[in-house]
Amino acid sequence: MTQFFSSAAAQLLERDAPAEYRAQWTAIFAAPRPTLEATSKTVLVFRIASEWLALSTEIVQEITQGYAVHSVPHRTGGMLRGITNVRGEILLSVALDVFLGLERPHQPAATAQAVHSAGRTLVCNRNGDRLAFTVAEVHGVHRYLPSALREVPATLAKSEARYTAGILLWKENRSIAVLDDELLFYALNRGLT
Repeated sequence: MTQFFSSAAAQLLERDAPAEYRAQWTAIFAAPRPTLEATSKTVLVFRIASEWLALSTEIVQEITQGYAVHSVPHRTGGMLRGITNVRGEILLSVALDVFLGLERPHQPAATAQAVHSAGRTLVCNRNGDRLAFTVAEVHGVHRYLPSALREVPATLAKSEARYTAGILLWKENRSIAVLDDELLFYALNRGLT
């Protein structure tokens, strides 16, 4: 029985190809290929207040559980949340929500010297400038083609729009503001000095 099937398979595979077969495949291989963007980009998607934002994965070094943030005397209420100790290194903790003008739920004033940040801490490094950001939630890494980045709408809050490189559609038409890390770090460094 096995010999019958092997001889039938040999007859099927060893037959001559139809005359138009070579012409069809020659046309397929000779056709110009559609131009594709060769490089995709990746961003880390996270939430601050009710806004979903993203930063390039090239600058994100670490995502940790929230660390204690110690206030800096005479520097409260602004974009500097305080300092935090991440694995033995003292980093500035920036209030990205305040800097971008995002609404956040009312939080009672802290009475303790150190406030444990809720959510997660992102440690970012751009050209040697290391900063920590407290975020409510981290979704993960999202890959996209640069052509998928849409223009920033005029209705977006002015301070957030200024530091946004573009908008990505994500998960059932939800929008993510992809932050321009170069402009963001430039402005943060100027504001912290």
